[in-house]
Amino acid sequence: MIKFIAIILFLCFSLFGLSQDRDAGLWADISIEKRFTQSFSIGYSNSERFNENISELGNFINELSIKYRFSKKSKLAVSYRYSLKKELNNMYEPRSRFSMDFTQEFELGDIDVDIRLKYQTQKQNVEFYDYDSDSKNTLRSRIKLSYKIKKFKPYLFAESFHPVWYEDYQPMSKLRASVGVDYEFNNNNSVDVAYMIQREFFECNPVTDFVFKFGYKYSF
Repeated sequence: MIKFIAIILFLCFSLFGLSQDRDAGLWADISIEKRFTQSFSIGYSNSERFNENISELGNFINELSIKYRFSKKSKLAVSYRYSLKKELNNMYEPRSRFSMDFTQEFELGDIDVDIRLKYQTQKQNVEFYDYDSDSKNTLRSRIKLSYKIKKFKPYLFAESFHPVWYEDYQPMSKLRASVGVDYEFNNNNSVDVAYMIQREFFECNPVTDFVFKFGYKYSF
């Protein structure tokens, strides 16, 4: 656990030091999940992401997901996301994203570990069958460590973004490192508070974002 914390801190300071352009952000999330069985559930989430030092709404996101648990330790999720992202011309352009991810959980002593692999494809419009529109395909890998203390669950995670099927080879486009805590009020209500550093790579002017995250989830 101490080694992982040291790695996360090293990544954070490295990201900060390499940055040419820095921005402060705020991500506010609300999500609802309906459990039909122990294995099958459907979820909806809304996210508002503010940037430019938390002065403007940079992205407005709605996402619908279907989740299936093979066991208590492994699950598969399929999601569709519709978003409106603010461009340099101050216009909000639609984005349509389809994703699939697999998560495997296990225990390392008192530490809960989950590893997630996620594939996503995104187009700059709503219609996936519009072949004239450029699509972005990305493979994301994340490792998360958490430790439960009564109703609190502090955690650390690191996630990397790897473009696929691009003409120009990019081993990694983005890296995230985050520290946060989940708090469960009861079986239905929980909140998540976190601080995240996100760094771009292989850009002319890579941006490092320092993001405060607040989330609320209702499950029933």
